[in-house]
Amino acid sequence: MKILVLIDPETIFPEDPHFKGESLEVRQSMEFHIISSLRELGYETDIQVFGPDPLESARDLAARKPDLIFNLTEHFRGDRRQDANIAGLLELMGLPFTGTGAEGLLLCRDKVTAKRVLGYHKIRVPHFFSRDPGATKLPKRLYFPMIVKPALEDGSDGISMASIVRDREELAARIAMIHERMNQPALCEEFIEGRELYVGLIGNERLTAFPAREIRFGRNTEGGPQIATRKVKLDEEYRKKWEISYGHAELSPDLERKVARVSKRIFRALQIRDYGRIDLRLRESGDIVFLEANANPNICDGEDLAEAAERAGINHTSLVDRIVKIALARYRR
Repeated sequence: MKILVLIDPETIFPEDPHFKGESLEVRQSMEFHIISSLRELGYETDIQVFGPDPLESARDLAARKPDLIFNLTEHFRGDRRQDANIAGLLELMGLPFTGTGAEGLLLCRDKVTAKRVLGYHKIRVPHFFSRDPGATKLPKRLYFPMIVKPALEDGSDGISMASIVRDREELAARIAMIHERMNQPALCEEFIEGRELYVGLIGNERLTAFPAREIRFGRNTEGGPQIATRKVKLDEEYRKKWEISYGHAELSPDLERKVARVSKRIFRALQIRDYGRIDLRLRESGDIVFLEANANPNICDGEDLAEAAERAGINHTSLVDRIVKIALARYRR
C-alpha cells in the first residue's frame, strides 16, 4: 500500500529530504518518527510538502494517487486557521487521509465555539466569554482569577504567566494585548484550580481512551507556573527550575473510567477522527472540566499520546499502524 506523508514546508530538511535520519535534529522530529514507523511496517512511503502554491500541491497529490495520505500539516503560509482548508481540499478531491476532517478541525481550532458546543452537550466548561478585536466592554459578572487566551491558536501560543489575571484592569490589558499582537478574538475564562490531565484517544465508531497523563507543577506555590505556557512546553531548563514534569496520572479505577467517558463524549461532539487528545482539569471535588481539544495532536515517540499508548501496551510503530487502519476503515464503510 502506498502512503503519502503530507507535511508543512518548514519541517523538511534540505540535507535529508527523505527523512533517513542522518542527523540528530531529523531523528528528533515527529515526521521522522512517523515515516520510520510506516517504513518499518512495510508501507511504500513517500513524502510531499503542501504549499506554498495550493494548486500545484493539489495537482501533485492527484498525480501521485496514494492509497492513503498521512496528514501532518498544521498551517498554510503560517496561518494555523488554514489547516482545516487543507483537509477540506483533500475531501473535495476524494483523497483518503488520516485524522480529523475540515469540520472537526474548525471546531477544535475555535475555542469559543468548542466550549459552546460542549456546554450544549452538558459537559463542564469554565465560565467564559470572548471579545473580538475592537470590543472593550466587559461583562458585569466576572470569575477571578481568569485566564485570557487567543481564541484561535494552539500549542500554548500567546499563553504566558501574564495570561492569568486577577482584576478588571489586568483583564482589559491582556485582552488588548491579544487584539493588538495577534489580531484575533480573546477567550477569557475562569481559571480552574486542580490537576491538569491529558487523555489520548484513538478510534471512530469504537473509541479507545488511553491511561490519562498529567502535568505536575512542582513549585507553583513558590511563584512557579500554574499553567502549561509556551515556555513550560519548550524550555527543559525552565521545567527543571520549577520542578515541572509529565507522567502517568494516578487515578482511582472509578475516576479513570469517568475521565475516559467524558473524553470520549468530547471527542465525538467536536467531530475528531482517528486520534486526538483532550485536555482537562480535575478539581478537588472530583468535577472534570474541559480545557481544550487537540485534533491531530503530536504523535512523536515520547510525546503524551504515544507515551499513553505505550503504557497501554502499544508501541509507537503499532500506534501508527492502528491510525492507518482506523483511517482506512472510514473509507471502506
